[in-house]
Amino acid sequence: MANSEKKRKHKHSDDKEHKHKKSKKSSKIVHVKEGKNKGSAFTELKVKLYVHLAPMWSEKIMDGVNETLNAFLMKYVPEVDGIVLAHSDVELLSKNGQVMYDSPYCHFFIHAKMLVWRPKKGSKLVGRISLQSQDHIGLLIYGTFNASIPSSSISDEYKWVATEGSEEEELTEQEKRNKNQHGEWVTKTSGASIGGDQGTLEFTVADITEINDILTVTGSL
Repeated sequence: MANSEKKRKHKHSDDKEHKHKKSKKSSKIVHVKEGKNKGSAFTELKVKLYVHLAPMWSEKIMDGVNETLNAFLMKYVPEVDGIVLAHSDVELLSKNGQVMYDSPYCHFFIHAKMLVWRPKKGSKLVGRISLQSQDHIGLLIYGTFNASIPSSSISDEYKWVATEGSEEEELTEQEKRNKNQHGEWVTKTSGASIGGDQGTLEFTVADITEINDILTVTGSL
């Protein structure tokens, strides 16, 4: 009898713990309205979020909401299929939130706009060359996002040229940034450095991978 009673108490305790954990789930996007600039890698979306706000924000709700939205910044968010760069125009959809079960968190819906970067396969991007090797070219897009062009995806118009030690000493600072210690990619016909004087390169997006909330772009020339 005592064992049976303990089991019932244990089950009841598990149910309460499950409900408590459920009520503390992270805030999430529940609806996305597409923006108008679909042809660009940048798009502004209107989203609806279900927010879970801690008691510490009870007297400064908007500060808490903005803190919640900041957690999405510079991360890949599956619901918007891209990296969130900024948020704005936050609107509370109700005057009062809900406190559920024994959790002190307040739950409510909001609307907000999000600026999202989501490049598409086949689109064109421009990156600044950050690394060159015989295997690939590394680039930085908008000074923030990484891209890589493997040698197998580099056009036959270009070739890899090894750099001699004496040549390296004569290079300008910009030329050194465009090369690495082993050589550089050049145009076969003219011998000009890939990326030119500015060290920038336009390429086609061949693939996009997401690892740990970060997008990596694979390109082709």
